[in-house]
Amino acid sequence: MQSLAEDSDGRLWVGSIGGVEYFDGRRFTDFTQRLGLRIGDSDFYDIHQTRDGAMWFATNKGLLSYKDGAVTKFTSQNGLPSNDVKVIHETPDGGLWFGTLGGLAKFDGERFAVFDEKNGLAGNHIRAIHEDAQGLLWVGTYDSGLSLLRDGKFTRFTTADGLFSTGVFAVMPDDSGNFWMSSNQGIYRVSREQLIEFADGKRRTIPSDAFGKSDGMLNPECNGGRQPAAIRTENGRLWFPTQDGVAIVSPETIAVNSLPPPVVIEAVRLEDRTLHDFRSGVELTPGQDRLEIDYTGLSFIKPEQIRFRYKLEGLDENWTEANGRRTAYFSYLPPGNYTFRVTAANSDNIWNERGAAFSFVVLPPFYRTWWFTLFILMSVIAATYIAFRYRVAQFHARHIQQQDFLRRLIESQEQERKRIAAELHDSLGQTLLVIKNRAFMGARAIANGGAAGRQLEAANEQFDEISAAAAEAINEAREISYHLRPSQLERLGLTTSIKEMIEHVAGTSGIHFDYDIAPLDGVFSPESEINFYRIAQESLNNVIKHSGASKVNVSIRHDNRGVELTIRDDGKGFEPTPTCVDGSSITGFGLTSIAERARLLGGSHVVESTPGRGTTITVSIPPEP
Repeated sequence: MQSLAEDSDGRLWVGSIGGVEYFDGRRFTDFTQRLGLRIGDSDFYDIHQTRDGAMWFATNKGLLSYKDGAVTKFTSQNGLPSNDVKVIHETPDGGLWFGTLGGLAKFDGERFAVFDEKNGLAGNHIRAIHEDAQGLLWVGTYDSGLSLLRDGKFTRFTTADGLFSTGVFAVMPDDSGNFWMSSNQGIYRVSREQLIEFADGKRRTIPSDAFGKSDGMLNPECNGGRQPAAIRTENGRLWFPTQDGVAIVSPETIAVNSLPPPVVIEAVRLEDRTLHDFRSGVELTPGQDRLEIDYTGLSFIKPEQIRFRYKLEGLDENWTEANGRRTAYFSYLPPGNYTFRVTAANSDNIWNERGAAFSFVVLPPFYRTWWFTLFILMSVIAATYIAFRYRVAQFHARHIQQQDFLRRLIESQEQERKRIAAELHDSLGQTLLVIKNRAFMGARAIANGGAAGRQLEAANEQFDEISAAAAEAINEAREISYHLRPSQLERLGLTTSIKEMIEHVAGTSGIHFDYDIAPLDGVFSPESEINFYRIAQESLNNVIKHSGASKVNVSIRHDNRGVELTIRDDGKGFEPTPTCVDGSSITGFGLTSIAERARLLGGSHVVESTPGRGTTITVSIPPEP
């Protein structure tokens, strides 16, 4: 037998494996073939007559409806979530709900609306459907817990929330506002009000009271998936089928155990080593990470149903629901002072609020102690101070170098003024003085001798000398002007000007020059051209004045990386010293000027020199933006 039902005519319908029949008080009549089925073809799990008189049959091959001699069959092709239908429920407004192995279905007379785990249902294997007095629908599953359908949304309740079992084969209300539910583990009781509070977020757990062999059940394993899985009689008693007969519950006679169970901490293990004197205090040193605490509740009434919760003060703000577990595990704890507290509730949900506790300390590693933190702080302060002093010293040294550079620049300007003054006095001044004296002598000769031939000839000689001296003075003025500002840059361009400068130096110094000059016209701006020209000019002047070379090679290369000037001589060389403000190795103010001009152009220079092996100056200038 799989199902029982009574229709409006008082007939008892019996569903079984392979068929269905009814008993009219005198005899049984098979109804299987009337439904268009062969005997033995289908299993009947639930039978229900609706208000309109139609008979509905839930089978493992689909859903059957019989009314006025007509049979209608519904399967997954008509919208059912599964052909294996377990339970039928009719709502007060005439709506029909069906529980299947594939989920929940609602039938509006034309089509099915399906609800499953994707919609929030606890599980798809439906075993029970109950509608309470407030119209809320409660759905029980085989092994996934209980679901509440309210305002179109599901709330799920499982053992993680406090239920005794995930099996809900039947949901039966009593007169005290409790639900009695059956499962493979036994029968348990839950407060409907507390379920609603959990759904509203007003509580975190759902206490449940379980009943089994210790309460008189011959076998705690109940039957489900066949209807009815439980019934309530007129006197309020609840009948549940089990593997060893029927269990009858009288809810009003169930005594409540009001004595909370005493709680005891039995043992503490640290790194798998049992601590026998833990009550006097425990210290966990760095590296000891595994702490286990065993506790129990003392009760002779259903001790297996005692539930526990614990909290580690100093780390946890909320209680951890341990249910029936009697050991707490902590794999890692940060340094600090802790107190472990554990409380317990008996089978009737009466809590021992005092519980049991013990305190312990987790010592920090040396790098997390206050003195190590202070040491690190002082070290950081010291390092910061040293770095600050170092930077100040760097700025001071840079300032001294800049002052030295300015001083030498001023000295150079003064030397340049002296040189120009000397050249003007010694060359151009002397030439002009000669012109003056010649002119005076010529004028006096004319005044004393009149126009006599010999005196006129002497005067003409003086004027010829004046013309020659004037020409020499003009050349000297041009030479001085050339050194101050090479006019050929505007006239001839940078490339030709550098070539002429090299040929002029070669002609006046007696040194053999080889040169390879790439086209440079248009590469630099006018301001940059004069700086690059002066770099080349100063480099050649250094070669003439200091190198003692017989052969010099000048190379200027230009590509997408910029311009590179290389001047290599075979002279006596020198020992470079780091005195340039940009950190370059230089000797003398001439090289300082080269370094500064290279820096102004955004480039750099390198001086390579070895005594007796000559000198190489390389100046690299990047492309102008």
